[in-house]
Amino acid sequence: MFTTEEQSTVIPNQFLWAVGLNSEVYPPGALIENRYRVVEDQIVLDTKMYSMPEMPEELTELAVKYLKLTRYALHLPQPYALLRPKHHDSILILENSPLDERGQLLPSITEAWREAKPLRQVNWLWQICKLWKPLHELQVSSSLLNLSNLRVRDCWVQLVELTIDYQDYSLAQLGETLVPLIADCHADLTEELTHWLEALQSPGATLEAAIAHLDRLASDLAQLEPMTVRIAGTTDIGLRRDHNEDACYPMLDQPQVEGLRNRVLIICDGLGGHEGGEIASGTAIKTITRMLNTLLHQVEQDTEPFSAQAFIAQLDKIVKVANDQIVALNDQQQRQGQQRMGTTLVMAVVPSPQGRAPHEVYIVHVGDSRAYWIGKNKHYQITADDDVATRETVLGYSFYPYSAQRLDAGALIQALGTRPSGVLLPRIQRFIIDEDCLFLLCSDGLSDYDRVDYLADSHLRPILQKNIPLEDACKVLIAQANALNGHDNISVGLLRCAFGPIIESPDTEPDHEDLTILQEKTDEDEVAEIAQAIQAEAIAAGMPVDPIAPYTPPVVPRQEKKSQGNNWLFMVLTIVGVVLAIGLVAALFRQQGKNNSSPRNHVPSVQELT
Repeated sequence: MFTTEEQSTVIPNQFLWAVGLNSEVYPPGALIENRYRVVEDQIVLDTKMYSMPEMPEELTELAVKYLKLTRYALHLPQPYALLRPKHHDSILILENSPLDERGQLLPSITEAWREAKPLRQVNWLWQICKLWKPLHELQVSSSLLNLSNLRVRDCWVQLVELTIDYQDYSLAQLGETLVPLIADCHADLTEELTHWLEALQSPGATLEAAIAHLDRLASDLAQLEPMTVRIAGTTDIGLRRDHNEDACYPMLDQPQVEGLRNRVLIICDGLGGHEGGEIASGTAIKTITRMLNTLLHQVEQDTEPFSAQAFIAQLDKIVKVANDQIVALNDQQQRQGQQRMGTTLVMAVVPSPQGRAPHEVYIVHVGDSRAYWIGKNKHYQITADDDVATRETVLGYSFYPYSAQRLDAGALIQALGTRPSGVLLPRIQRFIIDEDCLFLLCSDGLSDYDRVDYLADSHLRPILQKNIPLEDACKVLIAQANALNGHDNISVGLLRCAFGPIIESPDTEPDHEDLTILQEKTDEDEVAEIAQAIQAEAIAAGMPVDPIAPYTPPVVPRQEKKSQGNNWLFMVLTIVGVVLAIGLVAALFRQQGKNNSSPRNHVPSVQELT
């Protein structure tokens, strides 16, 4: 192992997990393929993290299974490199593994179980059950049948690695695996979970019934320590656009629908150019808020037991109604191809069934606007962009860094309003909340170039730690996005969950006292001065930033390739962007004018989707 001094200089993202590593061939300290330094057992360090990782033309069966589970990255590691060294079987290098900042495995669920509070114990079991179906379909469900393979980071269950099934495993075997946890579960849960496990192991047991039982148990536990929710949102034109195609709900200084107060947060990023994108995003907001107001009222007043699956079905229907509204407008105006207006959507909904205290958040997603979860120690991107790069990865064709190099990598594969609802696939996720946390929803005006990762410690976690008012935090995030990106419209929404009352600190001042000027845009010189100050801080921290150019037309099309935490990718994109700006992109932009009909606005045909 490394000394304390050496470990203090290690970047946490460098620690990787090596599947198939023979420790006799590569003991600690050995260098694999002149790049990966073995730390201990299956833990390695990438000594050339700014170079493209290795990916042969032919992928292994196991690597493809990881890729097809890309959308479960919150719980599963992801392929980083595939090595085929001489005199050794292939080695699959994984990132996003359950390793701490010192390269040590996180506690197993068995080790952490006894100290977990009741709601968290139920939450962990719920997550394991939710993973069973996708893993079973890809014949890697045995990965859940080894408790030492299940690690926990705060409220999240994370797998060390996947194992290929060599027989058909059943729910009963999952129940048998979980039996040892009952001995150490919270006293108030012992009887309930004993009955639950007996049902899980009985003939005819279904996954739906098992999850529904845990849902009811979580709802009852949540009433013992009610969760408080606060929501704020705002949007901004940015520094280089002449109009704002983004829309959000709620908006600062605008009245909210009473039935949606602290229950709904929506971000939309319009596509289709001037008088197109803003119509699409605005139409989506109006349609969805109107229908959600009715739905949430019904859920609150309903005397029948709440069904999460039925609620998800209603959310799906609402999104598709909004989609059809925009499709109808496109058809009425005879818009064709890239001229058809559309919008992305990322939405958080917090139901209160039968008027009870809420305990879960539903995230609805279409397009490349994003949702992030921020906790006291860690943050995660919880949505995967609906773009070509992600599609190629999920289909098992290539690792994400290679998919992201495609010229059309950032082109959307779906958005609201571009095609009928029959081919629209909104992605809806549920999250049981068992600790104070923050959800950030944003358009790519903030998320481009990993700005959320950069701002997590300095601007997002302090919202939880210092009780910063969400309205102030939204304004500061807009300012940071303008200074660090500034190339696009920006929308930011924050949803805070807390157990107990949220006492905000109105005396907490942002880093720059007059950042609100970036909202008002009344003095361009002062805007530029403040933005330059923020940029100087970023540069001092080693963060590459775009040059400030307030109120000038964009020099690149709206297709922006999103980096997923790889600095080398940003460097490549920067070089490519400069070259394109010199010639082809500038010419293309002049031809297209200000209609924003860029590759990002393209939504491929049904054949491309499949």
